Amino acid sequence: MSFIGEYIFNSTNILVLLVSTLFMYAGCSSVVVNLKDLDPSRAPKSIQIPPFESHETLIGKIYKDALKKHKGLSGAILVTDGTQALLHRIALTRIAQKSILLQSYIYKDEISSKLFIYELWKAANRGVKIQILIDDNGLDSDFSDIITLDSHDNIEVKIFNPYKNRSRFLRLPEMVYDFKRINHRMHNKIFVVDNIALIIGGRNVADNYFDSDLKTNFADTDAIFLGDVAKKASENFALYWQFENSIPAYLLPSKRTMKSYQKNILKGMQSIQKYPQEFEQYEELLNNFLQNYKNKKFELTWGKASFIADSPSKIHGDSARPISDALKEILKHTKNEICIAAAYFVPGNEASKTLETLAKDNIKLSVLTNSLSSTDSILVYGAWERYRDRLANNGVRIYEYQYEGKSKKANVRSKLHSSAGASLHSKSIVFDSYITWIGSFNMDARSDNLNTESVVVFENEEFAKKTKHDIQEQMADSWQIWRIDDKTYWKGYNNKREFEIHKSDPNASIMLKIIKWFSKILPESQL
Repeated sequence: MSFIGEYIFNSTNILVLLVSTLFMYAGCSSVVVNLKDLDPSRAPKSIQIPPFESHETLIGKIYKDALKKHKGLSGAILVTDGTQALLHRIALTRIAQKSILLQSYIYKDEISSKLFIYELWKAANRGVKIQILIDDNGLDSDFSDIITLDSHDNIEVKIFNPYKNRSRFLRLPEMVYDFKRINHRMHNKIFVVDNIALIIGGRNVADNYFDSDLKTNFADTDAIFLGDVAKKASENFALYWQFENSIPAYLLPSKRTMKSYQKNILKGMQSIQKYPQEFEQYEELLNNFLQNYKNKKFELTWGKASFIADSPSKIHGDSARPISDALKEILKHTKNEICIAAAYFVPGNEASKTLETLAKDNIKLSVLTNSLSSTDSILVYGAWERYRDRLANNGVRIYEYQYEGKSKKANVRSKLHSSAGASLHSKSIVFDSYITWIGSFNMDARSDNLNTESVVVFENEEFAKKTKHDIQEQMADSWQIWRIDDKTYWKGYNNKREFEIHKSDPNASIMLKIIKWFSKILPESQL
């Protein structure tokens, strides 16, 4: 979702802005947003992760022979199913012996989060050192779960670039008077276990990323990497962890007292266990995942994996753009085909010209992004529309995701429940059926210039073909854009497998179309 959009269309109106401004200074002066401003007497004491040999951990020993055989390479598993994505994270948490690093843009206190937290807590009880870094803009919690986690001797939680005001009521005025700082966010999403297993992709920590939301879930993509690339991710995480705007959670005041936070973390798990049938299914699936790891049943594809990430100093104006530079370099050497799945696709003029040139050079170029009805950010769709028709006119195949139920293959998710709606959230690209790009980077100005991001570039034909196949399956269930006589048409099969042609945004209400129209007055660079 776009950063500004969260506050323009989903927050309080301008009257609240004026009223709340009168109160915003009362409780913000003592809030630390930069460790350089911290009173030395309050200097945080961080938990230390002692040096260890990752290949001697349980996960390292399980794959020791394969890692030795493929020295210098990493093994990869593609994860497109939300339920599987959660089970992989929890299974690796149960296997962890030394360290767990979690970096996320969004964290919501929901069912999937409670399951995850419970497993992290148990891992910490075993002596695993855990560091959790969450961007404050995406923190949706009453803070009790965060403080409870942070109270464990082996868990430390930090909040990246925090708001001075803990109340969401006061965040809108803070955006106005401190816009330059607040406008930069940490969008990275990684999960690292014992410096040898890395999960990277588009998923944050919330129900709709793990197929657990009852209304709308995100169709997303992760990859699990086993090998040295995980160590590179850990090293980059350390830069963020030690950064001046990463503030220990216990330094942030809240409406409650610390004493009220010392609740039993098991309560969340106990509430889930009230549904024995669903919990039994969950445990069965999880045990299967654990056995698949221990018995090496997950099929790994091996190749060169490069971890590329922004520096945290990007939020202070650092001009380095390692991710954008890497993308441009790969595009230069692409010869045959590019397949893109980008939830928030706003390429801008320069990138659009590049894509048009590639298409004219007979490179097959396909783009899957959200439709107006499926997007969770109408503002982004309004900006995307500026480039959609010109790209289609110049030979780029454009597909827009359908919100309604899909004809996807059934797998783990069908064993738990299904969702009525879906929104695309993937950020993956396949070049020449050989190179796969996967991570948090959206092809838009915000990812390029404002937010920090991280990706992995993986070189393996089999993995690339799997990723491309998944994207193409989603394209087959989407609306394809057609341009005839300078008019735009959407054609495709609806959720009943009936062929349709639309002359305007399919399944989009009049209100959505009105908001989209007004959204075009906003600066594209801020979306």
